Amino acid sequence: MIKLSLSILYAFLILWGMQISIPKSSPTKKFVRVDTLKNANAWPENDIIVSNFASSDLAPSPACLAVAATGEVFVGIDKIGSLGKTPGLGYILKLEDQNQDGKVDKSTEFAKVDNPRGILSVGDKVYVLHTVFSKETGKASGMDLVVFEDADHDGKADGPSKPLIQHISSPKFLQNRGTDHSTNGIRMGIDGWIYIAVGDFGFYNATDRSGKQMTMLGGGIVRVRPDGTEMEVYTHGTRNIYDVAIDPYMNIFTRDNTNDGAGWNIRFSHHIQSGEYGYPLLFKHFTEEILPALVDVGGGSGTGSLFMDEPTWPAKYNQVPMMADWGNSMLYIHRVQPDGASYTQKDENFIKLKQITDLDVDGSGRLYLAAWDGAGFSGSPIKGFVVRAVPRGWTYKAFPEVGKLSVSELGKLLSSTSAVGRLVAQQELLTRNKKEASAIAWAIAADKKQSRAARSAGIFTYAQLAGET
Repeated sequence: MIKLSLSILYAFLILWGMQISIPKSSPTKKFVRVDTLKNANAWPENDIIVSNFASSDLAPSPACLAVAATGEVFVGIDKIGSLGKTPGLGYILKLEDQNQDGKVDKSTEFAKVDNPRGILSVGDKVYVLHTVFSKETGKASGMDLVVFEDADHDGKADGPSKPLIQHISSPKFLQNRGTDHSTNGIRMGIDGWIYIAVGDFGFYNATDRSGKQMTMLGGGIVRVRPDGTEMEVYTHGTRNIYDVAIDPYMNIFTRDNTNDGAGWNIRFSHHIQSGEYGYPLLFKHFTEEILPALVDVGGGSGTGSLFMDEPTWPAKYNQVPMMADWGNSMLYIHRVQPDGASYTQKDENFIKLKQITDLDVDGSGRLYLAAWDGAGFSGSPIKGFVVRAVPRGWTYKAFPEVGKLSVSELGKLLSSTSAVGRLVAQQELLTRNKKEASAIAWAIAADKKQSRAARSAGIFTYAQLAGET
């Protein structure tokens, strides 16, 4: 049985906050009262422009974020923090840049949740992974993956969330320690599954929408269908991963969290389904029984992840895993090269951001990054921010309203060079006439003139339409 250390050194690896009241949210014009850009003080300035998007007066203590294809930014505000235990201090904030000038024009409290750790925006739906507190005892009872919907497009969730997975983190550790080494980031792959980064708290009797129950001791990756069914373990044996980066061919990459003395450092890993990665029982003395990491990069605290694959980005910063590290205040690029069944890699600094927590990109290529910004181990109402990064020479191009596109037009988007575009097109095709959508997906998959990424998207779209795994 995996035993978790409660050493105080854990405190230096993940963020947490103190109890403070939540201000009432309302539409807001251009919140730039405190320019925290000075804390994003290193990036390749000849190639990239980084600008302040939302400061701590609007988005303090941002634990995670997600960006809709059309550019709306959903920020998980967590004023409970990793070690707090009082409910009612978290929410999802929706930020909109309506005139595309790089500043917030409208802010809305989308939904109230405690300890948001992962967000995913897909059409009118927003998936959130967060802590749940008992109304009777006021104590954490677990973590749930839920889905909100905003069908009337007023910027607020239409009603209560619907649970997809319940109890996907151990209540014992949440109650004793807080939402620290818990279940974290979520991301959808082009295969249509939602992938979940599970920390070494693990979980007991997590329950999906079909009633299936599952237990996992320790950390790894779990996946589930968007309707909350078919929950399963994808890989096991990581320590405290915070997020996953997924490429067009369903290669998954993670950046782990430093151990407190047993020799498990930041490990950048390539995940292969059913793989065992060894923490904590096998990685020292039974290495022949595990899949090794691609590299051990020493100390740190891995947080948000993204596989960048957008045509608006320069080739040298494109088609790479971008991995945030809160402990090192750095967004890293890992340049991966195929090597047999896996990869070799070379990591390099990219954007220095003080205690970076998460990142995501929209359909026009705007990259948004959230940072804790020295809020301390108890959090702060005057610390934390979100920045925007775009390539030099970038110009805004509106993402299409996919609901108004024909099946043929969706096919063109499915075969585009944008990972965001391909995923959005796929999810929309799944709602259309099955025969027409299947024909388009199959044609793309079979067309040898299409890119490998487009053909991969075609195959996975066809499989979902056909009801195959």
